[in-house]
Amino acid sequence: MCKKRYDNRFDAQSTEAWYRNVVLKSPLVFHAIRTDNAFAVTLLSCVPWIPTEFEANVILLCCDDEAMWEGLKCLRSSIEWARSRKCTFWKMAGDTDYDLTKLARRLGAKDISPRTVLRLL
Repeated sequence: MCKKRYDNRFDAQSTEAWYRNVVLKSPLVFHAIRTDNAFAVTLLSCVPWIPTEFEANVILLCCDDEAMWEGLKCLRSSIEWARSRKCTFWKMAGDTDYDLTKLARRLGAKDISPRTVLRLL
């Protein structure tokens, strides 16, 4: 699925190794969810100046063609996991050509503005 959604920078072999060696071995830090046609990975993080407040960041969301509704199931699971982990925020951003804003808004998320990025490569 990722091959279809991400550009030519996507490396299936490295992604699989990362998933097996990092995500699956750290269930207190990562939440991975999969349906038949979608999956998501959420990461817990905190800033050093407020180490007691965690936020959940959806770092990977991928849905097969015509299966965005399954992506919503994954995101709802991510939100529930974040709540169970007492997170202060749940955030989602995308690194594909697909705009995820409508999905996030459907789940009650608000836009953060301004956001800035500097692409280095």
